Amino acid sequence: LLDELDIGERRVIGFIGTFGPWHGAEVLAEAAVKMLADNPQLREQVVFLFIGDGQNMSLVRRIISALGIEDCCRFTGLIPQVEGPSYMATCELLISPHVPNPDGSRFFGSPTKLFEYMAMGKPIVASALEQIEDILQDDYNAVLVSPGDVNALASEMATLLQDPKRCARLGAAARETAISCYSWQR
Repeated sequence: LLDELDIGERRVIGFIGTFGPWHGAEVLAEAAVKMLADNPQLREQVVFLFIGDGQNMSLVRRIISALGIEDCCRFTGLIPQVEGPSYMATCELLISPHVPNPDGSRFFGSPTKLFEYMAMGKPIVASALEQIEDILQDDYNAVLVSPGDVNALASEMATLLQDPKRCARLGAAARETAISCYSWQR
């Protein structure tokens, strides 16, 4: 899969979703640009993997293109659901950058991606937003940032890439939470 995506030995930061207006994929795109600008040494070391497609994909692509980081991004388009775990397994960090609903209504959701991310046992950076914040606990089974905060997201991604022990701890706690609280049996 890494060869197919032309990733090589680079570290992968991933997002999976339908690119809806509440998913915040454009926030991740902006944070990717910020992270690489603030940490130029990571430009040759990191790839952002955008898995899926949808309404805001063109916006994500425009941000990445306009700000010149196409070489650090890969787009899979829609993939069969059964292949999702293989793609997520290539990732070192998994990102859930949800934002409030554009119409101002209260965010309500149980994003499948959270449970998939948790089951993968990978460190997660997610928005501290409504139900997401009920499921994930900051610095226990994820790192939580304010929704839409590009600077915080960029900073936390870069910080985690430099702290493998913290990543391992967060990933293990996320998986344990998924198994003990959110499995089909639970």
